[in-house]
Amino acid sequence: MNTRWLVFNQKNILIAAVIIVLLFMALRATGSFRTRAVQNPHEEFHAALVNTLSSQSFCFSVQVKMSDRVISAIEGKKAAPDGVHIVGTMQNTPVEFIHSEGKAYIKGYWSDNWSVLPENSLVDSELFITELNPLGSFVFRDIPEIKSLKPEKIKGEKLDVLELRPIVENPLMEMNYDDFVYRVWIEPKNELIKKAHITAAGKNGSRDRLDIVIELWDYNKQIKILPPDYL
Repeated sequence: MNTRWLVFNQKNILIAAVIIVLLFMALRATGSFRTRAVQNPHEEFHAALVNTLSSQSFCFSVQVKMSDRVISAIEGKKAAPDGVHIVGTMQNTPVEFIHSEGKAYIKGYWSDNWSVLPENSLVDSELFITELNPLGSFVFRDIPEIKSLKPEKIKGEKLDVLELRPIVENPLMEMNYDDFVYRVWIEPKNELIKKAHITAAGKNGSRDRLDIVIELWDYNKQIKILPPDYL
Protein backbone atom coordinates (compact mmCIF):
# COMPACT_ATOMS: atom_id res chain seq x y z
CA MET A 1 0.00 0.00 0.00
CA ASN A 2 1.21 3.52 -0.82
CA THR A 3 2.17 5.17 2.49
CA ARG A 4 1.77 8.68 1.10
CA TRP A 5 -1.77 7.86 -0.03
CA LEU A 6 -2.61 6.49 3.41
CA VAL A 7 -1.29 9.58 5.20
CA PHE A 8 -3.12 11.86 2.74
CA ASN A 9 -6.39 10.00 3.32
CA GLN A 10 -5.97 10.10 7.07
CA LYS A 11 -5.46 13.88 6.90
CA ASN A 12 -8.56 14.27 4.75
CA ILE A 13 -10.59 12.12 7.10
CA LEU A 14 -9.40 14.12 10.10
CA ILE A 15 -10.23 17.45 8.41
CA ALA A 16 -13.64 16.15 7.35
CA ALA A 17 -14.33 14.91 10.88
CA VAL A 18 -13.41 18.28 12.36
CA ILE A 19 -15.66 20.10 9.86
CA ILE A 20 -18.56 17.75 10.63
CA VAL A 21 -18.14 18.25 14.38
CA LEU A 22 -18.02 22.05 13.98
CA LEU A 23 -21.07 22.04 11.73
CA PHE A 24 -22.93 19.83 14.20
CA MET A 25 -22.07 22.16 17.07
CA ALA A 26 -23.14 25.22 15.08
CA LEU A 27 -26.41 23.62 14.04
CA ARG A 28 -27.05 22.43 17.57
CA ALA A 29 -26.40 25.91 18.97
CA THR A 30 -28.66 27.49 16.35
CA GLY A 31 -31.36 24.95 16.98
CA SER A 32 -31.06 25.45 20.71
CA PHE A 33 -31.41 29.22 20.34
CA ARG A 34 -34.40 28.90 18.03
CA THR A 35 -36.05 26.41 20.35
CA ARG A 36 -35.42 28.67 23.35
CA ALA A 37 -36.81 31.69 21.54
CA VAL A 38 -39.92 29.83 20.37
CA GLN A 39 -40.54 28.04 23.66
CA ASN A 40 -39.91 30.97 26.00
CA PRO A 41 -41.28 34.19 24.49
CA HIS A 42 -42.53 35.23 27.95
CA GLU A 43 -39.02 35.02 29.38
CA GLU A 44 -37.50 36.83 26.40
CA PHE A 45 -40.01 39.67 26.63
CA HIS A 46 -39.69 39.94 30.41
CA ALA A 47 -35.88 40.14 30.23
CA ALA A 48 -36.04 42.78 27.46
CA LEU A 49 -38.63 44.83 29.34
CA VAL A 50 -36.64 44.76 32.60
CA ASN A 51 -33.44 45.80 30.80
CA THR A 52 -35.23 48.53 28.88
CA LEU A 53 -36.97 49.95 31.95
CA SER A 54 -33.72 49.95 33.92
CA SER A 55 -31.85 51.92 31.23
CA GLN A 56 -30.47 55.23 32.48
CA SER A 57 -31.08 57.03 29.18
CA PHE A 58 -32.34 56.55 25.63
CA CYS A 59 -33.67 58.38 22.57
CA PHE A 60 -37.08 57.65 21.13
CA SER A 61 -39.71 58.52 18.56
CA VAL A 62 -43.46 58.10 18.88
CA GLN A 63 -46.20 58.36 16.28
CA VAL A 64 -49.81 58.09 17.42
CA LYS A 65 -52.58 57.69 14.85
CA MET A 66 -56.32 57.40 15.21
CA SER A 67 -57.54 55.56 12.14
CA ASP A 68 -55.56 57.31 9.38
CA ARG A 69 -55.18 60.62 11.21
CA VAL A 70 -51.86 61.45 12.89
CA ILE A 71 -52.53 62.70 16.42
CA SER A 72 -48.91 63.18 17.45
CA ALA A 73 -45.46 62.65 15.96
CA ILE A 74 -42.52 63.43 18.21
CA GLU A 75 -38.88 62.62 18.85
CA GLY A 76 -37.35 62.82 22.26
CA LYS A 77 -34.80 61.71 24.79
CA LYS A 78 -34.91 60.67 28.41
CA ALA A 79 -32.24 60.71 31.08
CA ALA A 80 -32.49 59.52 34.67
CA PRO A 81 -33.80 60.47 37.07
CA ASP A 82 -36.54 62.61 35.45
CA GLY A 83 -35.11 64.42 32.42
CA VAL A 84 -37.32 64.53 29.31
CA HIS A 85 -37.02 66.55 26.10
CA ILE A 86 -39.48 66.09 23.23
CA VAL A 87 -39.96 67.97 19.94
CA GLY A 88 -42.65 67.41 17.33
CA THR A 89 -46.34 67.95 16.69
CA MET A 90 -49.47 67.18 18.67
CA GLN A 91 -52.81 67.58 16.93
CA ASN A 92 -51.05 69.41 14.06
CA THR A 93 -49.54 71.93 16.48
CA PRO A 94 -45.76 72.23 16.91
CA VAL A 95 -44.72 71.52 20.48
CA GLU A 96 -41.52 71.30 22.49
CA PHE A 97 -41.43 70.10 26.07
CA ILE A 98 -38.59 69.89 28.59
CA HIS A 99 -38.50 68.51 32.10
CA SER A 100 -35.20 69.23 33.82
CA GLU A 101 -34.03 69.79 37.36
CA GLY A 102 -37.52 69.32 38.75
CA LYS A 103 -39.22 71.88 36.49
CA ALA A 104 -41.35 71.52 33.36
CA TYR A 105 -41.33 73.86 30.36
CA ILE A 106 -43.47 73.92 27.22
CA LYS A 107 -43.37 75.93 23.98
CA GLY A 108 -45.59 75.99 20.93
CA TYR A 109 -48.71 74.33 22.27
CA TRP A 110 -50.18 77.46 23.85
CA SER A 111 -47.51 80.02 22.97
CA ASP A 112 -44.39 80.46 20.86
CA ASN A 113 -42.56 81.41 24.03
CA TRP A 114 -41.42 79.08 26.79
CA SER A 115 -43.87 78.69 29.67
CA VAL A 116 -43.15 77.13 33.03
CA LEU A 117 -45.72 74.52 33.99
CA PRO A 118 -46.89 73.71 37.51
CA GLU A 119 -44.78 71.01 39.15
CA ASN A 120 -45.74 67.43 38.24
CA SER A 121 -48.49 68.67 35.91
CA LEU A 122 -47.51 66.51 32.94
CA VAL A 123 -44.62 64.23 33.87
CA ASP A 124 -46.67 62.40 36.51
CA SER A 125 -49.84 62.42 34.43
CA GLU A 126 -51.03 59.24 32.77
CA LEU A 127 -52.74 61.29 30.04
CA PHE A 128 -49.49 62.13 28.23
CA ILE A 129 -47.61 58.98 29.11
CA THR A 130 -47.03 57.79 25.54
CA GLU A 131 -45.35 60.98 24.31
CA LEU A 132 -43.43 61.78 27.51
CA ASN A 133 -42.65 58.21 28.49
CA PRO A 134 -43.19 55.65 25.72
CA LEU A 135 -42.30 52.82 28.12
CA GLY A 136 -45.45 53.67 30.05
CA SER A 137 -47.31 51.81 27.31
CA PHE A 138 -45.77 48.58 28.60
CA VAL A 139 -47.68 48.35 31.88
CA PHE A 140 -49.85 45.23 31.83
CA ARG A 141 -52.13 43.39 34.20
CA ASP A 142 -51.40 40.18 32.34
CA ILE A 143 -50.18 38.82 29.01
CA PRO A 144 -52.50 35.89 28.22
CA GLU A 145 -51.10 35.41 24.73
CA ILE A 146 -47.57 35.88 23.40
CA LYS A 147 -45.74 34.23 20.52
CA SER A 148 -42.49 34.47 18.61
CA LEU A 149 -42.52 35.55 14.97
CA LYS A 150 -39.85 35.34 12.31
CA PRO A 151 -36.82 37.58 13.06
CA GLU A 152 -36.59 40.74 10.98
CA LYS A 153 -33.87 43.19 9.99
CA ILE A 154 -34.36 46.85 10.83
CA LYS A 155 -31.67 49.28 9.68
CA GLY A 156 -29.32 46.36 9.10
CA GLU A 157 -29.83 44.92 12.60
CA LYS A 158 -31.39 41.47 13.02
CA LEU A 159 -34.04 41.58 15.72
CA ASP A 160 -36.28 39.03 17.38
CA VAL A 161 -39.99 39.72 16.94
CA LEU A 162 -42.72 38.94 19.48
CA GLU A 163 -46.46 39.44 19.25
CA LEU A 164 -48.40 40.07 22.45
CA ARG A 165 -52.10 40.33 23.25
CA PRO A 166 -51.92 41.88 26.71
CA ILE A 167 -54.41 43.22 29.21
CA VAL A 168 -53.15 46.78 29.57
CA GLU A 169 -53.09 48.75 32.81
CA ASN A 170 -53.56 52.33 31.66
CA PRO A 171 -56.78 54.23 32.55
CA LEU A 172 -56.95 56.29 29.36
CA MET A 173 -56.20 53.38 27.03
CA GLU A 174 -58.58 51.02 28.86
CA MET A 175 -61.38 53.58 28.79
CA ASN A 176 -61.32 54.03 25.03
CA TYR A 177 -59.83 50.89 23.46
CA ASP A 178 -60.06 47.10 23.35
CA ASP A 179 -58.22 44.18 21.75
CA PHE A 180 -54.66 45.43 22.13
CA VAL A 181 -52.02 43.82 19.94
CA TYR A 182 -48.34 44.60 20.48
CA ARG A 183 -45.63 43.67 18.00
CA VAL A 184 -42.25 44.12 19.67
CA TRP A 185 -38.77 44.04 18.09
CA ILE A 186 -36.00 42.98 20.51
CA GLU A 187 -32.24 43.18 20.12
CA PRO A 188 -31.24 39.67 21.29
CA LYS A 189 -27.64 40.38 22.32
CA ASN A 190 -28.37 43.07 24.91
CA GLU A 191 -32.04 42.11 25.31
CA LEU A 192 -33.46 45.59 24.69
CA ILE A 193 -36.68 46.74 23.03
CA LYS A 194 -35.88 48.62 19.82
CA LYS A 195 -39.35 49.05 18.33
CA ALA A 196 -43.00 48.45 19.13
CA HIS A 197 -46.15 48.67 17.04
CA ILE A 198 -49.33 48.86 19.11
CA THR A 199 -52.83 48.58 17.69
CA ALA A 200 -56.21 48.57 19.41
CA ALA A 201 -59.87 48.71 18.44
CA GLY A 202 -61.84 51.77 19.48
CA LYS A 203 -64.83 51.15 21.73
CA ASN A 204 -66.78 53.75 19.76
CA GLY A 205 -66.23 52.07 16.40
CA SER A 206 -63.56 51.48 13.77
CA ARG A 207 -63.05 55.23 13.23
CA ASP A 208 -61.30 55.40 16.61
CA ARG A 209 -58.80 52.61 15.91
CA LEU A 210 -55.52 53.31 17.72
CA ASP A 211 -52.13 52.86 16.07
CA ILE A 212 -48.87 53.66 17.90
CA VAL A 213 -45.32 53.17 16.61
CA ILE A 214 -42.48 53.54 19.10
CA GLU A 215 -38.77 53.34 18.27
CA LEU A 216 -35.94 53.41 20.82
CA TRP A 217 -32.18 53.78 20.41
CA ASP A 218 -28.95 55.07 22.03
CA TYR A 219 -29.54 53.21 25.27
CA ASN A 220 -27.37 54.31 28.22
CA LYS A 221 -25.58 56.97 26.20
CA GLN A 222 -24.47 60.18 27.89
CA ILE A 223 -27.53 62.39 27.51
CA LYS A 224 -27.90 65.70 29.32
CA ILE A 225 -31.22 67.52 29.40
CA LEU A 226 -31.00 71.22 30.24
CA PRO A 227 -33.63 73.90 30.92
CA PRO A 228 -34.49 76.23 27.99
CA ASP A 229 -32.27 79.06 29.31
CA TYR A 230 -29.21 76.94 28.56
CA LEU A 231 -30.17 75.66 25.09
